[in-house]
Amino acid sequence: MVVDDKPQSAVIKGIKSKAINDFDLEFIPIRTSAAEFKKDDSEELDVNKLRVEIESKIKNKHIDIALTDFDLECPYFNGLDVVHMVHEIRDKLNFFIYSGNWDKVIESVVGREYQNASIEEMVKGINKLVNANIIDCIDRTDYKDTLINYLKKNGGDTLEHRLSTLLRAHGELTFESCFPEFKGMSFDEIADMIDNHSDARTDEWIETVLTQTIAYLVKVNQ
Repeated sequence: MVVDDKPQSAVIKGIKSKAINDFDLEFIPIRTSAAEFKKDDSEELDVNKLRVEIESKIKNKHIDIALTDFDLECPYFNGLDVVHMVHEIRDKLNFFIYSGNWDKVIESVVGREYQNASIEEMVKGINKLVNANIIDCIDRTDYKDTLINYLKKNGGDTLEHRLSTLLRAHGELTFESCFPEFKGMSFDEIADMIDNHSDARTDEWIETVLTQTIAYLVKVNQ
């Protein structure tokens, strides 16, 4: 997912063309300056409309990484606000923040111009970024290559990712067997827990499913 106040279609096209042999990429572009996110009879951003759009766009989807511009040309809403908003929906989603004005970003994080900030304020600002699952802050002109390098290193081709993808392919089905604690949940709900790391029981559920799979394989191959 890419959040910006300007169209990112050219950058997205460039990333896809460069990574076409390595990944099957799907981008979700969110342009905060789009007319549908304006307050009624105003040119101002309606944050609630934006949140509804983001939630609807990522519902029932596995998201590997999110990117946001810091400066969204809005005096009361910036990239850090995007991060906090998205984490209310997907609290473990990793973010890149990109910007062309890092003085402005640092000032927002530490609460003042960093040249005048104390060590305590700087440390608090760094912790704020770490705790927000922001894995890198990059120049806006570099984010294409940074994203490709990240995907090559962390391509999402994990067991959890594959299970989540397979579950979402049949998301409307209801889970009924082998793990009573998840009985009655939809496949989509279980996939959400895997993607969000929101329930420690998902590790036990995955182990149970794998055990059942091996038992089935042993049975049919005897």
